[in-house]
Amino acid sequence: MVELKLRKILRKLKSKHPQTRYDALGELFQFKQQDDLQVQVEVLVDCVKVAASKFPERVDHWDNPSYYLIDFVCDFPMPQIMEALMKHFDDLDIYAKERTIEFLLSTEDDKAFYFLQDKIIHLIQTEEFPLPIRALGSYPVLVKNILNATLDKIHTDYYKFMFYPLLSIINDSGLDQGYKKEFILPLLLEDYQAVKQEYLQFDPDYSTRFVYVSWTDSYFLIRNKMCLLIRLMNYYFSAEIAKELKDALSFRDPIIKTDALLVCISKSLPYDDQILLECATHIESAEMLYWNLLEHNWEHLYPVHEEVQLLLAKTRFFHTMADSPNEDGTVNYPEDIEIVDHLDTENIHGRLVRYYLIRFKVQNTEYAGWAGGYSLEAEDAQGTIWDETYSDYVEFDSVSIEEHKQKFLERRGQYFDAHENHVFYESSPKLGSGVWLTLGLLLPITIKIAYTVFESPLIFIFTIVALAIGWSLNETRRNKKKKVLIIGDQLVVQHGSKQQSIELQEIEKIEYDRKNVFVYNKKLELAFKFPLKWVHYFLFQQQMNENVAHFKNRPFIQA
Repeated sequence: MVELKLRKILRKLKSKHPQTRYDALGELFQFKQQDDLQVQVEVLVDCVKVAASKFPERVDHWDNPSYYLIDFVCDFPMPQIMEALMKHFDDLDIYAKERTIEFLLSTEDDKAFYFLQDKIIHLIQTEEFPLPIRALGSYPVLVKNILNATLDKIHTDYYKFMFYPLLSIINDSGLDQGYKKEFILPLLLEDYQAVKQEYLQFDPDYSTRFVYVSWTDSYFLIRNKMCLLIRLMNYYFSAEIAKELKDALSFRDPIIKTDALLVCISKSLPYDDQILLECATHIESAEMLYWNLLEHNWEHLYPVHEEVQLLLAKTRFFHTMADSPNEDGTVNYPEDIEIVDHLDTENIHGRLVRYYLIRFKVQNTEYAGWAGGYSLEAEDAQGTIWDETYSDYVEFDSVSIEEHKQKFLERRGQYFDAHENHVFYESSPKLGSGVWLTLGLLLPITIKIAYTVFESPLIFIFTIVALAIGWSLNETRRNKKKKVLIIGDQLVVQHGSKQQSIELQEIEKIEYDRKNVFVYNKKLELAFKFPLKWVHYFLFQQQMNENVAHFKNRPFIQA
């Protein structure tokens, strides 16, 4: 039973022996990897309580039971978990707090937001806390309230480059463009000039290969800071900023140059058309420039007018390969990327798309790869993509082009089959805690009656217990025949030998009340319903949202 094993893990995590804790974390990880794992909420709440308790002194970076317990619990978005996390927040490890904040933000609960605002402000004011910037990105009002109370921390080395992304969230959302401009502008300029001096040490020797093969993390840190500050210049602008942007157009890094170019376009600053062409055709920046111009309705400025999709496919393939390091941190750096042929077919969602067969070189060996699939249906036939770009590192000349295509289709066929039969979600009704409570109360009453009424009370007691166990086992067996499943692209409800199903694309909305879940088709007709107790609704809703996220017209799924 899952709950018994989890309670055993909780005990082992408190052991004074590091190996025992290490083994327990491994067992917890195995549970976390299981799809559609269902755990009684009481046990999950106990996991939170243990995560907030004291543990033996750590011996290594892995030795953080508080974080791993919270990370496990956060896979179960239930109100009881939210309440437990808020109740025990102060006693959690700092990284467990970060994970908790991510979880509470995802609930989009007003009570959780008020709670988080106070807690995050307090953490920033009292310690060095790793802010979950990505999770905060969707909540600019919350971010603004936090910065209003803590903006002085931007002067500290620890928080400086955490606060600049938060400023981007406020400005990019349109909530308050130019937020605290008088205060931010001189700081931004000062910090940019400092980071620029670090960048200029690399600029004379810049090459794309150096970036991904030799310089790697040390350079990416500087590049990311430069780009972040340049993008903010769109909101914190002055004559001195304009001069810095003009200088940045001469930098050799195409990513930094593209960001500077986009701000220049936004501010109607002059730029050389050759710079625009360089950014539009460079293997690192071509796709970046294309999508940014499209986003701002500046696509008429894109200087490439023929074979745009081929250019975008090359840069997508480059980044897919170069941004995916091996386990040892090295990169299979792709060179001489050439599009050889293409293949038009349907993707897993039934959309007509195009995939490009690519020849590329890694350390003097030529391999085959695929970039795509690019939509052949959308109004924008050049850039829209359901990304399935990859390489199996099969040597290009080992088979013919037609054989490469055939292998690609066979691989996709296997993937389609696996997807069609993959169970994304499965749930059956469980015996409620009330049943077990009733049985627990029944036993002492039975014993009392037996010893009062019968001459052979043990026989009566054993008979009643056997009947109770038999009944519970029979109910459990019956419940296993009642299932709600998401299999491939279908929602399926089984009740014994009867089965009802509907394609996910045919669902218009899903609603529920205290007793049932209702599934409606595109005609707003009730397709079927099933008892609410057959599912953990929060988990069911989460998986449904994930499986329909790619639809053009997503169904309404009641929260």
